[in-house]
Amino acid sequence: MANPLSEDILSSIFKTSAKHPDRLIKREDTNHEFKESYNHANMAMYFKTIAAFANNEGGYLIFGVKDTPHKLLGLKDKALEQFENLNVEIFTKNLNEYFSQTIRWVSTLFEFRDLTFGIIYVYPLVVKPAICKKSYDCTEKKYSLKDADIYFRYAGRSERIKSADLERIIDERRRNEEKLWLSFIEKASKIGIQNASLIDMSNGVISEKGGTIFIDKKLLNQMKFIKEGEFNEKQGAPTLRLIGDVQQIETGKLLISPPKRIVKAIEQTDIIESFLKQETVDEPLNYISHICSCFSGYLPVYYYISLSNSTINEAILLVESNLSRYQGKQTLLKRLNGKFCSQRVMKKVETELSKQKEHYITLWEEENINPSDSEVKACVAAITYLNVDIIEAHTTYILSKLHGLYMKYYANAKSDLAQEFRNAIVYLDETLYRLKINQ
Repeated sequence: MANPLSEDILSSIFKTSAKHPDRLIKREDTNHEFKESYNHANMAMYFKTIAAFANNEGGYLIFGVKDTPHKLLGLKDKALEQFENLNVEIFTKNLNEYFSQTIRWVSTLFEFRDLTFGIIYVYPLVVKPAICKKSYDCTEKKYSLKDADIYFRYAGRSERIKSADLERIIDERRRNEEKLWLSFIEKASKIGIQNASLIDMSNGVISEKGGTIFIDKKLLNQMKFIKEGEFNEKQGAPTLRLIGDVQQIETGKLLISPPKRIVKAIEQTDIIESFLKQETVDEPLNYISHICSCFSGYLPVYYYISLSNSTINEAILLVESNLSRYQGKQTLLKRLNGKFCSQRVMKKVETELSKQKEHYITLWEEENINPSDSEVKACVAAITYLNVDIIEAHTTYILSKLHGLYMKYYANAKSDLAQEFRNAIVYLDETLYRLKINQ
């Protein structure tokens, strides 16, 4: 599956309301639950939700968001320090004490609008269900755990599983076991049942018809496994024939990465600023995916295609597979399929605005830009009249100066000035990168 803690996926969760920019649009549902803060001493209060996610489709436990309304608070002081230094071994050990199955989870810190959030993602169990094996009494009854209960995630709540869902899990488990037996029998038949032995994965003992085989650890470390259909014999090397795959594991330990890496949200301003600053970003394809969730598709895209070493056709497939229904996706597809921002040509009719544009065309080439507030629109628009040679000769200056103007004026710009900023940015992106990318 895709990385559940990628910038693109987490940014899609942290969509805010236009009316209330400090509130999330996302509500608690089958796969998401919000907590105002994090307290390691009360970790058992989170276990019911974690088990419920694992018994269903998996999900996100997000710390730093007020329950109702879903206001962005971020983790502060002690809560942030505790999550940042989350002791994965202790957390997992306690979780395993309460539930029959080992639940797989990962965590990270997530930065969004100068706030930091703690996020735990719980993977769905391969073999369900996880059954509670130890009671926990909490003053808030909804967090209490009861021995022998099975918890399941429903729309916005975690509670005891209903009979229909339990029956479905049992049926699914039986079907999966049947598939495993069929696969096992198929592989055994290839070897020949008289030549087959069994390895008990719980203790590493190999059993066969003549008794039990124990492999010395020193010899095991030297053992060469040969995949079926492959053979490259080294003289004298002890060899086992293997049907399937071998992975090296360390028994008795559950290895889960602690939240050392901080994931940063991708927003429209990040897409623009990283382009103007020519930053080499991690996972550039996530920036392209995020454009699909923007209201406007007039954002730099070819720069990120170039960073990812992808082709335009590969970018089109990425955008088409995105489930977003925002206009940004449709606009982006049109652009990638050939709708380009060509160089503008100055009209013969002279107006005050056209005179200002002509003036700034010259100033961009001379690297002498310092517009007044009233002339910013003409200054930015003038970029779209520059030819390829001028842009390539003055790339660093143009991008740097436009970045400064963007930071100063864009946030409070009227719609016509905001559009000129987008026109200039897209024109520069296409001029500098489109023709350098393979179709």
